[in-house]
Amino acid sequence: VQETISRLLPIALRFDDNGELESWLFSNGAERLKAANADNYSSYVKNVMKKAHMYMGGTNYAPVLKEMVTYYKDIEPSEIPAFIIFITDGENSDTFATNAVIKELSEYNIFVQFIGIGDEDFDYLKSLDGMKGRKHDNTGFTAVKDMNKMSDEQLYTEILRQYKDWLNKK
Repeated sequence: VQETISRLLPIALRFDDNGELESWLFSNGAERLKAANADNYSSYVKNVMKKAHMYMGGTNYAPVLKEMVTYYKDIEPSEIPAFIIFITDGENSDTFATNAVIKELSEYNIFVQFIGIGDEDFDYLKSLDGMKGRKHDNTGFTAVKDMNKMSDEQLYTEILRQYKDWLNKK
């Protein structure tokens, strides 16, 4: 996880207006964490994530996505699109609730790039491209078995490919 944060922080520094990567930890629930930035990223897992109060159990996407909707539409509304990188190592068990949140997200200036890490099939995340009932196709999905085998250029190109398409269609 620490390596992933270190690899993805440059995207946040390039995209974000304040140079921070807002961060949530999720399982069956969600907990917003202190943002990762250039000053704290190198020890972020040790000093922030491991001190979280989140009980790690199952994998539900809807609770954390709901918190993100609230944050980006109510707390930090902006004309600038919100680009969310959503990293998971497992399939979710709350597909119906997640579908509803994804449809709600499509009403706002928010794009979610899901990244599935590891050997999971991620059938649900793959199915999002065909999801009906959205104002915009506001999600992308990339499966990464081993991020260390990808160059930064390959990783960033893959992560940003569908976001670029979304921007062009809006």
